[in-house]
Amino acid sequence: MVEAEEAAVEAETHEDSFKKHLEFKLADTKIAELVEGKAKFKTEFSAAGLPTGRWMSNISTSPKVEKDLAKCAVKERLVKHWRERAQPKHFGDFCSEGQAQFFSLCNNYEDILFTHRCGLQSTVASNEEHQTYVDAYVLHVLNHVLKTRDLVTRNNEKLQRQETASSENGKKGADFIDAPRDQGFTRPKVLILLPYRSTALKFVKQLIALAPKSQTVDIDHRARFFDEFGVEDDEDNQEVNHDGNEGEREESDANVGGKPADFKALFNGNNDDHFRIGIKFTRKSIKLYSDFYSSDIIVASPLGLITKIGEAESSEEANNVGELDFLSSIEILVMDYTDVICMQNWLHVHTVFDHLNRIPQSQHDTDIMRIRDWCLNGHSRHYRQTLILSTFSSAKFNAILHRSCVNHAGKVKLKIQYPGVLSKVILKIRQVFNRFECEAITEDADARFDYFTKQVFPRIKYSQQGGILLFASYLDFPRLRRFLKNQNASFCEIHEETTNSNISRCRSWFYHKKRNIMLYSERAHFYHRYKIKGITELIFYSLPHYAHFYPEIAANLGSGFSSCTVLFSKFDKFELERIAGSEYAKHMIESKKGMFTFM
Repeated sequence: MVEAEEAAVEAETHEDSFKKHLEFKLADTKIAELVEGKAKFKTEFSAAGLPTGRWMSNISTSPKVEKDLAKCAVKERLVKHWRERAQPKHFGDFCSEGQAQFFSLCNNYEDILFTHRCGLQSTVASNEEHQTYVDAYVLHVLNHVLKTRDLVTRNNEKLQRQETASSENGKKGADFIDAPRDQGFTRPKVLILLPYRSTALKFVKQLIALAPKSQTVDIDHRARFFDEFGVEDDEDNQEVNHDGNEGEREESDANVGGKPADFKALFNGNNDDHFRIGIKFTRKSIKLYSDFYSSDIIVASPLGLITKIGEAESSEEANNVGELDFLSSIEILVMDYTDVICMQNWLHVHTVFDHLNRIPQSQHDTDIMRIRDWCLNGHSRHYRQTLILSTFSSAKFNAILHRSCVNHAGKVKLKIQYPGVLSKVILKIRQVFNRFECEAITEDADARFDYFTKQVFPRIKYSQQGGILLFASYLDFPRLRRFLKNQNASFCEIHEETTNSNISRCRSWFYHKKRNIMLYSERAHFYHRYKIKGITELIFYSLPHYAHFYPEIAANLGSGFSSCTVLFSKFDKFELERIAGSEYAKHMIESKKGMFTFM
């Protein structure tokens, strides 16, 4: 067969990182080190194509950046199709050195935290540049899936030949060689986590585009997939007229016509965040909507898996066990658009990670004699590669990398030097950054609240001027709302679930000074990008995750004497450096003084 000949050529020519990774023998001491998770990021090397970026690694060597895909032991039919595609190649088989380096990291099976995904405000050029990174991980996923399938197929044929020969010789299983250890507990090997159906559509389209032509002769359920994951018809597309917008037309979140370019790029598609779909590869076809237990790849949103987990737990109570076993043998996890997922419900991500690589409760027709030893020993998570791609870095993402990624191949993360966005605040306003002190991240929320209630709120409570916009994260929002109610403060609120009628009323009250304070959540701005008018003072109770939200919201301040107050602690390092710049953020955190003023 073609696959067998192809495998023989690859095996003879180049070291196969796929084989090296999966056949690695883990010593007990190494397992203990991985579980302890104290390996330091001691190695640093340049990030190709990113002048302000450096890779940080917890292993002592940096990967060789290979220009030739064939030397990476990539499947020959994948290499052939990759080279035939009409893509500019400026670095051997790759579009750029950055793409080649990223693929080398993927191909080494290291865990990766990549925090330079093209931002929501990126240019066409940077979007095209980032697509090269997406192509790199899609190629890696395809290579892993095809190598897995071909390995199992070859071994099946080998066992069949042995059985035939044994039957002809009148012998039985005693003369067989040991069954090859080439499988996990279940078939699915790759899990792709994405926030919306529109992002899943992009991934699957690219998966099909990069798959060998022989593999795409037939795509099962293609029409159904494009129908269910393409642009949805929204019958609730409404236009809302807000008095507080001086009669200007304000679209609902379903209508992106008047929104910023970054909003259109993300939300101009099917924004359903509840989905899960299996993808199966056969010799000449790709089957969409395959049963999970016969799938090679599962593409899902965190919410889509959470509902499946909930259903499975209910089924287990009814003695229908094993409904989540399809997550038991995941060998590659890709979480893309992680910054967007962070705006949804991050607890869902933790729940999904907690259910990965567990020993299954049912056998699922698997030949136990062919299951890899490290699966049987409960060490599957040490062989799972995790790729996390995001627009920005966050303590949440670092926590996942450090606590939930225990891959024996090591891990790398990207460190970016940011210039900051303070210069992008067009209006000449007084911007005051106030640092509050706390010793542990677990104390941050209480220390922030204490500082606000004692140092900031007494000043604004009886403000005659009004027009105070209080910006807060969705985690801080409920606590602030309760506090303002208990203080009988004159306030209104807008969060991501506020109805259109209440939004209209709130903006009108605020604009006409019938309410002094507007409590505005980061999620509301992320999902709707309202232009709030009538602001005279802006207070960032917590810094926005997206740096461009800072000048974007500040642009709503009225003319005349306006001000902006920002609260931060040393645990806001990631958000602060994106807004104030990496160098100055370091100074602001370490300085003996706690107040910093910009004009």
